[in-house]
Amino acid sequence: MRHLDQNLSARYDLAALADTFRVSTRTLLRRFAESTGQSPLQYLRTARVRRARHLLETTDRTVASIATAVGYKDPGTFAALFTKHTGRRPRDYRVTFRASPGQPTG
Repeated sequence: MRHLDQNLSARYDLAALADTFRVSTRTLLRRFAESTGQSPLQYLRTARVRRARHLLETTDRTVASIATAVGYKDPGTFAALFTKHTGRRPRDYRVTFRASPGQPTG
């Protein structure tokens, strides 16, 4: 999980991920599911949305810039995934949850 969290913008490649940990893809999938209840891809998508939420709340970066920062080349694909996870489009999310000036963003 830490590896995925530290490499949010990297292309997802299950075989390369398994090679990183010197296990087969089948073993990686099984062990990851046992530990998290998710596949690595499901976990990565959730982690990317979590990071995007933070960036939308605390920065003035464009949605396209945030999409790139969390690993999506296509802002439309990112927006669809973000909406599926949060129930709000990225711009609407920002308007609703944007940290006020001077408010701690901790």
